[in-house]
Amino acid sequence: DGIEGKNFFQKDAPPFAPDWIRTETMWSEDTQREIAYIICDDLETLLYVANLGAIPLHVWASRVATLATPDWCILDLDPKGVPFADVVKLALAIRKLCDQIELPCYPKTSGGSGMHVLIPLGQRCSFDEARQFGELIGRVLVERHPDIATLARAIAARQGRVYIDYLQNGHGKLIVAPFSVRPLAGAPVSMVLKWSDVSARLDPKRFTLKTAPRRMQRLGTDPMVQILDDKPDLAAAIGRLAQLVERS
Repeated sequence: DGIEGKNFFQKDAPPFAPDWIRTETMWSEDTQREIAYIICDDLETLLYVANLGAIPLHVWASRVATLATPDWCILDLDPKGVPFADVVKLALAIRKLCDQIELPCYPKTSGGSGMHVLIPLGQRCSFDEARQFGELIGRVLVERHPDIATLARAIAARQGRVYIDYLQNGHGKLIVAPFSVRPLAGAPVSMVLKWSDVSARLDPKRFTLKTAPRRMQRLGTDPMVQILDDKPDLAAAIGRLAQLVERS
């Protein structure tokens, strides 16, 4: 019924899904039941999901073969009324910190008002460890940038600062997929970025259903796809991070 019509979130594959749709059944701690997730790994399945009326598509941080070990840790920068310029500043601060501890990181717009920065984990830790790592990164950033960053989840407690949401790292937690359209005016897209794109000139509203294909044709490659192959030395990076915390 369009983006103004009735909407809801659904993780379960519908019971009437055809047999050729691949699914993976997993236990959900939140709902205390099993959920059959659709594995969307070909064009036909993507078209089927779109035909169900699904607009934003959300994905796990891990793969079917390695469900317990995520590929990335996500820092979700949620402004809620804060100028987007502060989101950009904080994203660049994350990159600076990751450079210091010698970890790559990858930015994308959320398709809404915020940004996501993904740090590769190389399937070398659990979801709980990924969340703990994200929290540690967040605490360092809040200490360095208390004027624009906060870990306060309640909007009233944020006091005009960008919320660094590390809680999206967890078993069953999903993030909007790269290139996914959001049900908002103008059909904005969650767009993968190069770090050279992340500047005061960045306007996430430029990336839409119409403009995204042309942008990717110009780029010729996906700047985020490398995250699936990165195998960083997490132990060394965490050691460097601990040293930074001790010196602060």
